[in-house]
Amino acid sequence: MRNKITLPFILIFCSMLSCGQKKTDNSSEQTTSEIDSVSLEDSNLKVKIDTIELPVVSNEGIEIVLPAGYRGYEPSDFYHMLSENWFDFYQDSVSKNHYLEKANITIDKFYDDCLQDSTTSVSSDRDCILLIKGLQFSNNQIKTIPVKKKYVWVGEKSSFEFNHEQYTLRGDGFTVKSDEPYSYLIDDPDELQDRDEVVNYKLYLSKKGVQEEQLLIAIPSFNHTFVKLLWVGDLDEDGKPDFIFDVSRDYEDKAVVLFLSSKAGKGEFVKCVGESAYSFDC
Repeated sequence: MRNKITLPFILIFCSMLSCGQKKTDNSSEQTTSEIDSVSLEDSNLKVKIDTIELPVVSNEGIEIVLPAGYRGYEPSDFYHMLSENWFDFYQDSVSKNHYLEKANITIDKFYDDCLQDSTTSVSSDRDCILLIKGLQFSNNQIKTIPVKKKYVWVGEKSSFEFNHEQYTLRGDGFTVKSDEPYSYLIDDPDELQDRDEVVNYKLYLSKKGVQEEQLLIAIPSFNHTFVKLLWVGDLDEDGKPDFIFDVSRDYEDKAVVLFLSSKAGKGEFVKCVGESAYSFDC
């Protein structure tokens, strides 16, 4: 289910510099609109705004929903979930293992102090990462590997091994100076302390032995957030890594996407099969 509430964006007038490395965007074709060139501070470069936005969710019969409050919806909009096979994807607090278990969903309303009105809520008995429907699996314990690097900054790489194969996430984009500390509203301020703001961010996935890399995420700008890797493991039991990313673009929004390897197309490692988002601004 693409519970996508409109997300506010703050566009910053600048663009990604070419890194001179070979990149392959194996996602569906995007439209890039060009506007007037602008000068960057402390630079003679003329650049244009990059409007490529990824991921685009593919309809693969899989849906995800974050347990949260959804403004602008009525409980009846979610009642269909009560008669469907939804599962909690959660981490056990004792064993630290990840599991898929049948969800006991509650659809209700609560008073939203910021909105000063009632808001529809979707919740489960467990403290789950997300609710998921349409995934076929034989074992409820899900193989997971530790996330060593939650944020892959511009110019940085993060490599990991999965079933004896080497994978790398690579961040690209452009940084601009900010008058405010970038990390003051980030969930993990210590990891992003004293960082510059980022525009035209792109996150690539590659595999050792494969020449081309796949563009997973492209975000033109952030408002005190950044792409965060939440989980890596094997949800679809095909022996290849799957990913859950937080792709929130504003600090008063939450947006999470799921990538599965079993749904990947030609020249891809994974495909985005689900997204869930909501707003909580005051």
